[in-house]
Amino acid sequence: MARNEDYRVLLLTSIPDLLDTITAMTREHFQNVEGIYWEFGNMETKPDVLKQIAASDYNLIISHINGIIFKRHHLDQAKFGAINLHPAPPEAPGCWGIWCQPIIRRDMRTHHGVTLHEIDEHIDHGPIYACERWEVGENDTIESVLGKAMEGCMEMLAFALKELGASPHGTLCFGESDEKWDGNNGPRGVEDVQEWFAALDPSHPAHQERVFLSHPKGILSPPYFSDMV
Repeated sequence: MARNEDYRVLLLTSIPDLLDTITAMTREHFQNVEGIYWEFGNMETKPDVLKQIAASDYNLIISHINGIIFKRHHLDQAKFGAINLHPAPPEAPGCWGIWCQPIIRRDMRTHHGVTLHEIDEHIDHGPIYACERWEVGENDTIESVLGKAMEGCMEMLAFALKELGASPHGTLCFGESDEKWDGNNGPRGVEDVQEWFAALDPSHPAHQERVFLSHPKGILSPPYFSDMV
C-alpha cells in the first residue's frame, strides 16, 4: 500500500507503552511520522515535550488520549487539521472520572464510548466527527470500562488513519457529525470524583479499584494520589 507523503504527522499519546504500537500503525499510511509520549501530568518532562513539538515540522496532528493541551500556534501549523481520540463519549468530556462514572454514578449515565473530534483551543470542545457507544453492565468494573475504551480508541484510530491516508483534504475528509459535547457533565475534576466515592456504599467493590484518572487515589506516579505505598 502506498503511503501518503503530503502529510507530516505529529502523533502524541499519554498512554504508557503504546507509542511504538500506534506509531507503527500510523506509518502504514504515512511516510513522515514523529511520535511523542508524555506521562499525563508530569510537569518535569512537559517542557522538553513542548520543545519537541516546537521543533517538529508537522502539518497534521493526531492526538491519541494525549494530555498536552495545544495552543493556537500549534493548531495554526497543522494546516491539514488536528484530531483527538477521546476515550469516552461526548456526554463525558474531560478526563477525571470518565471510566468510573458509569460504574458508581449510574444515575448520570450507564453507557460509555469513544469520540473522534477536531482539536481546538479548549478541552474536548472541537467538532465531533465520529463516536461509538456501548452499554455498561451492572457487573462491569472501572477497569473493564477502561479496557474497552482503550480497545475502542485503537479501532477508531485505525479508521481515522485509513480515511486520512486516502484523502488530500486532511481532517476535512471526515465531515462534522450532529453530535455535541455535554457541557453540563464536564470537564470534571478530582474533587468531583472524591465526592462520588465518599457517597458510595463502603462495601462497593469500586473502592478497591485504582484506575488511572478514575479514583482519587488511583495514580501511582508522583506527584499524584496514592494509598498503595
